[in-house]
Amino acid sequence: MMKLFASRKSILVLGFFGVLVAAFYGLSEFNRTSVDRTLEKTSMEISARELHEQFVGAAVETTSSLLNEIIEVSGEVKSVQGKTVLLIPGVACGMEIPPHEGEIKAGEVIVLKGRLLGFDDLFNEVQMDFCVRVN
Repeated sequence: MMKLFASRKSILVLGFFGVLVAAFYGLSEFNRTSVDRTLEKTSMEISARELHEQFVGAAVETTSSLLNEIIEVSGEVKSVQGKTVLLIPGVACGMEIPPHEGEIKAGEVIVLKGRLLGFDDLFNEVQMDFCVRVN
């Protein structure tokens, strides 16, 4: 009977320490700072028009090397809706931080850096995320 009680006690102690380790790891991951994407190196600088033309009607094999790459794209702003900046003729950039009202205006020519996700056939747009404005 005493051995059974001792083994239960050791299991409870081990379980308690396991919960503490898991809680510590979870809190450290939750509080970890995110990567500063403005410091990431770009693999390509291209205009929005050229980028869009590369994807329209292109085979997946020809554009797959660009996917998940950090690129700089320059172009004229068509619209700003929430966190999305749309460049003419069709490059949708999901901004890392939503721009303040009036910070980016339609008709303005800007340079954005972000990760290239691919092409959306439905909206005829090149999709990017984690975009930041390059000065």
